[in-house]
Amino acid sequence: MSEGPNLTFSYRARDTAGQRVNGAIEACSQADALRLLQRDGLTVTDLRLGTAPIDPEQIKTRMAARNIGRVEVIAFSSQIAIMLETGVPLAEALRAFVKQSRSGDLKRIIEIVADRISSGLSFSAAIEEFPKVFPSLMVSLMKASEASGTMSMMLGRISDYLSKERRTARQIKSALTYPMIMITLALVTTGFMVVWVLPRFAKIYESRQAALPVLTRIVLDSSRWMTTHWAELMIGALAACAAVMMVRSSPRGRRWIDALKIRMPVIGPIFTQFYLTRAARTLGTLLASGVSLLSAIRIVRGVTNNHLWTELWNRAEASLTAGQTLASVVLESPLIPPSTAQMIAAGEKSGRLPEVLERIAQSSEESLDEAVKNGTQLIEPVMIVFMGITIGGVALALLLPIFSMASVVSQ
Repeated sequence: MSEGPNLTFSYRARDTAGQRVNGAIEACSQADALRLLQRDGLTVTDLRLGTAPIDPEQIKTRMAARNIGRVEVIAFSSQIAIMLETGVPLAEALRAFVKQSRSGDLKRIIEIVADRISSGLSFSAAIEEFPKVFPSLMVSLMKASEASGTMSMMLGRISDYLSKERRTARQIKSALTYPMIMITLALVTTGFMVVWVLPRFAKIYESRQAALPVLTRIVLDSSRWMTTHWAELMIGALAACAAVMMVRSSPRGRRWIDALKIRMPVIGPIFTQFYLTRAARTLGTLLASGVSLLSAIRIVRGVTNNHLWTELWNRAEASLTAGQTLASVVLESPLIPPSTAQMIAAGEKSGRLPEVLERIAQSSEESLDEAVKNGTQLIEPVMIVFMGITIGGVALALLLPIFSMASVVSQ
């Protein structure tokens, strides 16, 4: 240990069991503090002078981490992979990326990662400090690559994986955004006509003291009720939103919503293929990179964000922990198509599960494309009919008295 006065450093680390540990240590320098902590079996994720756990710079760093998109992480992985392949050391590659990066937020994070590596941390431990930026799958793959010496290849694989995941997520968003926009447009247009246009026509019709058609009377009465009870409507809407949030926050409510997602007509097949694609691709990538099946199951549990799928991975983890196979779980699960489950069982038995999962991912991605295409084709006419009934119905109610204006005027 170097000579000098003792300084107090605050640290955050993980112990040998992977648990988070916070504390403070006295040492002559940051390097000495890091060496002492590593001697105690801790993997340091943050080490700073002083005992204050949060400072303005740390707050700025957390805000920067929230602003970094997946596209930037993909570009980062790809560029670092290329530099490592050409023989550039990791620390120098990170510094070079910082110099050429146009994103101030990402530059800030990578600078910290580079500093952590220069102080003795591994790359996986350095990026693990920023879960908002680097997904857990990337951390696990980096740990595997550090043990096998294949970091450049692994970063390229991560870039490819994240690109495919982003494409899949955009497919789902595009499939769901169109009907939501159409429904919102129809409701806003109808509300504008009922609240603003109809009252003006009502005054005209009332001045004529005309016997209005039934449809017109219904629409006018609805308009009067909405304009006089708008406060109750707002309270009801807020109460409905609060009820939905309460249902989503409860385990039973979340399970019901997640089950509805995959059982709904048109939308259900899209979500089913989406979860299957993500699960197969993630498992295949992890297993091909040397990650154990049990660890891969724990990671993929956070990728398929659905309560029913989480239950499936929980059963799979329990099965593997008890010395059984993954096939024994997927063959009994209604979430996995029988043909896919048979492929997984065959791949696990033959020792070629990573290759089988990659083929399943490719096939399910094609099925997802088809499901999105078919769903869009079915949704479009439904949206047209819905808009025709809502907007057209109100417009017809307004025009029916005008069509019989001669009789109205004569009364």
